[in-house]
Amino acid sequence: MLAENRISKIKQLLHKKTEQQTTSTRPIFWKPAKLIQRITPNKNTQNWLMTQGSLTARLRQHCPALEVVILSEKLERPLANESQSLGLQPNESAWIRCVLLKGGEENWIYARTVIPHFSGSNPWMPLQQLGNKPLGEVLFQDNSIQRTPFTFARQSLNTWPYLPLSNNQTNSSVSYARRSVFTQQKAPLLLTEVFLPSLLRET
Repeated sequence: MLAENRISKIKQLLHKKTEQQTTSTRPIFWKPAKLIQRITPNKNTQNWLMTQGSLTARLRQHCPALEVVILSEKLERPLANESQSLGLQPNESAWIRCVLLKGGEENWIYARTVIPHFSGSNPWMPLQQLGNKPLGEVLFQDNSIQRTPFTFARQSLNTWPYLPLSNNQTNSSVSYARRSVFTQQKAPLLLTEVFLPSLLRET
């Protein structure tokens, strides 16, 4: 009986490891705004995805006490599609910050910031001190910061590293994401914002 339990546990661990590897290497297909209909025909979801200006400011209209929860903040290897977007080698690291924006008890937005070449000369270095302050409150205060047009994707929730699932969500639950690159002094910052089911359900 003990041997069977050990074998069962080993199989579960191997399955979990395989699932994690599949998630991290799964390609993400990003589409431009003109093809957003292929991401979702839902007008409310499209409206959220196409939000111009500060998404944080719009979220505060629905919940003034918007909370930022840091999930991870460190130097690590980006996802393959992120490295490709930023022109990095597959083994290059970047500074990556993953957070949740919560409205009350609900997880509304998963945001992922990727900054390559993160050293003392990088103008984005002060973001290390951002803490629980929303990134949007920094990015939209400086008019010199430029932003590329959005691209959009429809992915399962388990695509996104460190994202916890709520009780009514599964790995196959769908999320809708957008991303763009912010640039200051020629230094890029890739921001991915994932709109979670609880936000789209409630608004």
